[in-house]
Amino acid sequence: MKKANNQLCADAGSKYCPCHLAYSGDCIKCPITRGEKVCDCLWQGVCIYNELQHNKNVPVCERKETLCKINEVNELGNETFLIKINVPKSMLIDLCSPGAFVLIKSKDRSSDIFNTPISVMDVDFENSILEVVIKPRGIKTKNIINFEEVWVKGPYFNGIFGIKQIKSAYQKNTLVILNGLSQVNSINVVKRLLENKNNVVVFINNQATILDVIIEKLKELGVNIQSTDLNEDRDFLIDYIRRNNVEFVYSGGADLFNKYIMDIVDSVDPNIDLAISNSNLICCGEGICGACTIEVNGKRIKSCKAQIDSRAFLNSKNL
Repeated sequence: MKKANNQLCADAGSKYCPCHLAYSGDCIKCPITRGEKVCDCLWQGVCIYNELQHNKNVPVCERKETLCKINEVNELGNETFLIKINVPKSMLIDLCSPGAFVLIKSKDRSSDIFNTPISVMDVDFENSILEVVIKPRGIKTKNIINFEEVWVKGPYFNGIFGIKQIKSAYQKNTLVILNGLSQVNSINVVKRLLENKNNVVVFINNQATILDVIIEKLKELGVNIQSTDLNEDRDFLIDYIRRNNVEFVYSGGADLFNKYIMDIVDSVDPNIDLAISNSNLICCGEGICGACTIEVNGKRIKSCKAQIDSRAFLNSKNL
């Protein structure tokens, strides 16, 4: 695995860069801003250090919190809700990226401590609608469905590790494997893979929660969907990857599930590109609070912003 300073920041090159971390000398990407003497960031975009020097007297471009109208709430079963929210088109444009998420809190909450990260399921540009799925559990999410408006802050981009592999996959045989509520962020992944003319097949674990709304959207995209017991059919999955020359796999599930899929993929070929859902704790989304910090190969990494090699991450989790 590359050194921590060679990790790609999900915000690098966006309008949110340089961020507060760069100004404080803690930039994820740029070693010069951290006081190091050698520039080895391998970044091929606009130089973060130069941008920082030019913008010293310019306020950091921060994500805005917007009070948005809830257009529709539908119960999907098992205390899970599909929420359609009217959001500004300026925000919606970025929310179609794989791994995009927002911070949402109920209308009656003013403090940012009530923000909860929610993965983007889908966007409707024509009607300026953001679609998310929420399972109300704790104090942060219980009240969201009880109001006609919610606070939405975003966009954020690091809900997936392996975004580069997703965006660079072109005309390949690809496999998307989904488990439980993590299937929600698969729509943007599948859309990007299809845009890049990849052959996409989706396996869904039928021993976990299956959301019909996700199945319907995947069918509309025209992909082949297979519902299977991924524990019982391990050998079938291995054979499928081998026979179909699969070159890229996306695993959307909790860490244990993703580790299980990684082991299957690696048993065929450890060189197959692998991307996984980011299931880490995220609080502020800006790498400031430290709640998302994890250790990978002896390096402390802010997992809400830094892209991490999927295999290095899963092997570091002691699963």
